[in-house]
Amino acid sequence: MKVRLAVSTASCEEAVFQEILPCIVSESLGPAFLFLFITPQYDPEKLVASFREKFPSTKVLGCSAEGVIAGQRVFFQGVVVCALFGEDFQAWTFVPPGDGNNPYTLGRQAGEMIRRTLLQEGTVIILPDPSLEIPVFLQGLYNVLGPRFLYLGGGTGRFRFTEKGCARGPVSIGVFGGIVFSSFAAHGWSPTRELLVITKARGREVVEIDGISPFEAYRERVGDFPQDALPQIGTLYPLGFPSICGEFLIRDPAYFTPDGAMGFVGASVPQGAVGYIMKGKKESILKAAKEAGKRAKASVRNPLFALLFDCVSRSLLLGEGFQEELASIQDSLGNIPLFGFLSGGEIHPYGKAPLFRNKTVVVAVAGEGRKEGCLLPPSDVPLEAELAVLHEIAALSLSEPQERFFQEIVERAVRLFGVQRMALLWRKNEALWGFSSRREAEEVMQEPGKERWFFSMHIGGIEALLFLEAPFPLTRRECRLYTLLAKKIEEILRFMQHSEEREQRIQELEYLSLTDDLTGLYNRRGFLVLAEHALLQAKREGKGVGILFIDLDNLKWINDQFGHEEGDKVLREFSKILRKVFRRSDILARIGGDEFAVFLKGVKDTDLQRILDRLKTLVEEWNRDISRSYHLSFSAGWVPSPPLEAQRIQELLSLADAEMYREKRRKRGNDSFISL
Repeated sequence: MKVRLAVSTASCEEAVFQEILPCIVSESLGPAFLFLFITPQYDPEKLVASFREKFPSTKVLGCSAEGVIAGQRVFFQGVVVCALFGEDFQAWTFVPPGDGNNPYTLGRQAGEMIRRTLLQEGTVIILPDPSLEIPVFLQGLYNVLGPRFLYLGGGTGRFRFTEKGCARGPVSIGVFGGIVFSSFAAHGWSPTRELLVITKARGREVVEIDGISPFEAYRERVGDFPQDALPQIGTLYPLGFPSICGEFLIRDPAYFTPDGAMGFVGASVPQGAVGYIMKGKKESILKAAKEAGKRAKASVRNPLFALLFDCVSRSLLLGEGFQEELASIQDSLGNIPLFGFLSGGEIHPYGKAPLFRNKTVVVAVAGEGRKEGCLLPPSDVPLEAELAVLHEIAALSLSEPQERFFQEIVERAVRLFGVQRMALLWRKNEALWGFSSRREAEEVMQEPGKERWFFSMHIGGIEALLFLEAPFPLTRRECRLYTLLAKKIEEILRFMQHSEEREQRIQELEYLSLTDDLTGLYNRRGFLVLAEHALLQAKREGKGVGILFIDLDNLKWINDQFGHEEGDKVLREFSKILRKVFRRSDILARIGGDEFAVFLKGVKDTDLQRILDRLKTLVEEWNRDISRSYHLSFSAGWVPSPPLEAQRIQELLSLADAEMYREKRRKRGNDSFISL
């Protein structure tokens, strides 16, 4: 493979293309792949169109960024192109469909697109818009592809593009096979003693820290500052959330909302998370960058080039010293081409599981082979980290809806423990990380391994399973913390089970309080409650309503002659007839011994006559059974109410009752159309 790096700071797209073109042509052949990073002054559509016209079969992956990097320099106006030549590698680019409203689904769609390449392992370069909920997107992607791929990337500027032009979705992806990437990530920030707890959060916004406003909580720790200075303060003092791996995952506070909440870009900060105010010194930040370059190169054979995702806030903090960071990285890499951009959040795995980070420099060195090494468990984890992890486990609680709780379990398992894969399975609920399906997780659970841990719980007679896989062989310390997490999850699932059983009993009691035992229709109380609500709704919709009051004429005589058991049978049979006649949306009730009421909405007088004719026909059919020595008959009274004259249900019911009795009296004169 040949690699060529070109830079242009020309003022227009045409001049940029003409300046770069001679640098990326090898023996009259076009490149197989182009990395293209530009600053916001340029139109990416024009640049991509120029490259596509010149090299129609070349794959392109790129983005805009506040600054682009080539070698030891960062350019705040410029274009950086890295061209790859050769046929000994494979490359694809993707723009998954969707707008990012469901980042998990978007991640799964991206994973399925990559799967269709039939590539079994490789490197995935992810260029997301920071407005995307990147950790959730990564979960969807990782659940499809699993730990066979290396995941790298950085948050972009406004534009992301492939050879097809500017991407309309929130993420563009490049996938490589036949090239080995070795990478390392570091930030150099250290925790202060200022521990804090996120006591209230909503999505990407933190509403309370330690029970008070985020603004007040920050001022107590870092001193007074105006609210509009949060981007600068956040750059100096970000939040760090520790794990048992000894790492601090940094989150950058970016803005205050009008109601005083603190907003974050690229990822939410979950309620209950325990973290620290972080502080970075120039010396430690530069040392971390040099270490990242050194460690990335050390694991690859025959290095070809290095791709850099360097957080824009590092550039802001270091100022002119940022050139020292780039120089130290280039020095650690030797003379291989180095290029990249200033990113808004970085993607780099712990072990093989992808994590979204802030304040981080990610160096990825491409080569022709990997030097085998193993990830060792940290030997000296700060006490602050273990205390924070223990606090989060103890504070874990049930979230609503239930799906959110299972999502939070994944987030905590990844952030607190750096797990490579995990699964929590209970009933139809599941929380998966690194598994494409429940079945795949269950199969892996059966395989032993020194880095795998399994816990079985029995909740309400149903087994719940928790599986965690670390990137290294487990120690007693990890097993102890995993067990504490499992016990807490078991406690919450038991509470969830008891709550569901209690809710079911309440619903059953509520049903019984509103339902007639004998017929299964609503009782008088149920009718009054439901019909009153329906009446108000009909009035808002401007629809007329009415109540039909029905009385069985000869039920007392049937009870006296044949017994109450036969009378109860008549009531049940008549209720079945009523169900056949009336709509499901009608409210049908037995409100007394032989009295029934129906609330109807949007029924005209012509409709009512048709309904009563249908009821009369079914009663006549029932009476044709010669085995019975009695006939069924009824009287009915109808009271309509136009929408603007809607009254209380009790009043309408009384009027319908009175109308029914008038019909009953007229029936004796044999002049009623409404009775049988």
